[in-house]
Amino acid sequence: MNFPADRKLSNFIAEGIQMTKQRKWLKGDTHLHTTNSDGNLTTAELIKECRRKGLDWAIITDHNFSTVLNPYYVGGLLVIQGQEVTAKPGHVNMWGAKLPFSAPYTLESFDDYINIINEGKAAGATISVNHPFCKKCGWHLPLEGFPMDCVELWNAPMHIDNMTNIKWWHNELLKGRRIGAVGGSDYHKDYYNVTSLVAMPTTICYAKSNTQEDILEALRNGNSVITQGPDKTMLYLTCGNAVIGETVQWSEGIKVDIKAVKLKKGHRLVVYNNDTVIYNYKAKSFGFHHAELEVQEKGFVRAEVLYEFKSVSKKIYGKVIEKIMPKDVGIPVPPFAYCLTNPIFFE
Repeated sequence: MNFPADRKLSNFIAEGIQMTKQRKWLKGDTHLHTTNSDGNLTTAELIKECRRKGLDWAIITDHNFSTVLNPYYVGGLLVIQGQEVTAKPGHVNMWGAKLPFSAPYTLESFDDYINIINEGKAAGATISVNHPFCKKCGWHLPLEGFPMDCVELWNAPMHIDNMTNIKWWHNELLKGRRIGAVGGSDYHKDYYNVTSLVAMPTTICYAKSNTQEDILEALRNGNSVITQGPDKTMLYLTCGNAVIGETVQWSEGIKVDIKAVKLKKGHRLVVYNNDTVIYNYKAKSFGFHHAELEVQEKGFVRAEVLYEFKSVSKKIYGKVIEKIMPKDVGIPVPPFAYCLTNPIFFE
């Protein structure tokens, strides 16, 4: 469905961006490392790169070390407190608090993690389980019942394990569990001679303001979209005045509105109502796309953009994973996500 001829594309984009006067879309990266743990950039160098990428906020999450003791601004960039609590059973990001503990600490059992998570939450931290199904450093404890606010579905440039994360999260949504989906570049260094991997992916949240408190609230509430980068495809999913992460009273004939900006030719926009695909559109050209869709049943609606590698890209991807993700060698490459929304819930 194309947008009506009597309305300008700029108006549609403005409507998507300015859903209310109080909140605005803010771009950030939830997972970054410096030389204070195992990153290649100093804090100042990393912040410079985040500003160059046009981010509004960034969370520095060095392993078992709090690089940022208080939130602060560098130009328009908000630098948020964070730490990646790291041990063999799994990695957990804690954001936005002066944590009442410091490494070394013993993290071997589920109860060990629960105890330290409870300490962090008591101090005001937001909790995110990182890359749960990563074959190199995944989560080796039960995810069922773990007290997370968010889960990192998209870690670093898109790869097979991220799609496994997304599938698990989707199934949790079907069970009625609500967990804010986030993405983080997990930046340590750049590989080969590629463009900087900072903010790949980017998490764009719909927050009341660019403050630590409001950014983290938006992430916890699922008021966010994960996309390939700060200037890549963006999805705006609404139901009346309700946005992603919010709950709407379901009724017969109720509809959602989906707007895709910078949708790439050949990419597919897919919209789910629970486990049913209610819209599947393959872009014929680069640009904007808009559709209004009926919500068939209670539960949730979410949207994503998928793409598939062509032969040359698939070969390049194969060479890269031989070096970086050797356990993926020989596994069929699925369609990958290029942009992903949190759901709107219907009761």
